[in-house]
Amino acid sequence: MPHRRAGARAAAHRDRGARALVDAGRRRAPRYTHVPEGVPFAGYPMVRGERLTPELLHSLPFTEQTIVATQLGSLLSALHIQDLSQPPMDLVAPSYQPENLDFVRGIVENNMPDVLTPDELRTAREICDEVAALQSTLLPRVFLHYDIYSRHLYWERGLGRGNVTSTVAAPGSPGRLGLIDFTDMCIGDPAIDFAELYEYGPRFVERVLARYVGQIDATFLDRAWTYQRLAGLYVLAGHLYYGEETWEYARATFDRCRSPQRPQA
Repeated sequence: MPHRRAGARAAAHRDRGARALVDAGRRRAPRYTHVPEGVPFAGYPMVRGERLTPELLHSLPFTEQTIVATQLGSLLSALHIQDLSQPPMDLVAPSYQPENLDFVRGIVENNMPDVLTPDELRTAREICDEVAALQSTLLPRVFLHYDIYSRHLYWERGLGRGNVTSTVAAPGSPGRLGLIDFTDMCIGDPAIDFAELYEYGPRFVERVLARYVGQIDATFLDRAWTYQRLAGLYVLAGHLYYGEETWEYARATFDRCRSPQRPQA
């Protein structure tokens, strides 16, 4: 989901954090190669491929879906094991989730009573309360992308798999996953980076988690689903306040995410 932050803080964060990213083998995270001094903007070589929509993922052969899950689990592992005490990770900002939650709470109370039923409004408040409770809990802290969903994931199919223009070097190679837009990178609960993977369905989330090397406990997926619920509510709040997305898209996203029961594979 998109996130909005105070301009000065965001600019300083991008300027300090742009050098923090690494190339993780076949999984491509941007390596910022153009980082001008004193300018809140940085660039990196193009991450190629087709946007990994849920429709595209589910159209792939099962073996290729497994490769996607493997590369994503490996990429998340590479991000989440970064040493936060060493430069430049020691300069990355803490999670923006408290700010996002404050924003959403304000929209819930001031704007949503006009568009939601009493039961839906109660659900929206419960989502905010559950996220606030997690924020007051001692949880692992890792380097996060913080905005992993279908608009930021790309899949470049390998040669011999129906893609004659692939830049993957070896014929018959399995393809390559790309992840873009690290604007919101921060430090926080690793479950946050799994939250919006529920857009692809719970089975895919579990496949990625099975290939993830990180700090996992019995509440990990429950926390991820709680954060997914907040993301859905945020989309609705963004539409009401900023005019982002269409009402139909925002409403459908909220409806998909509002159940308190985590979907099972």
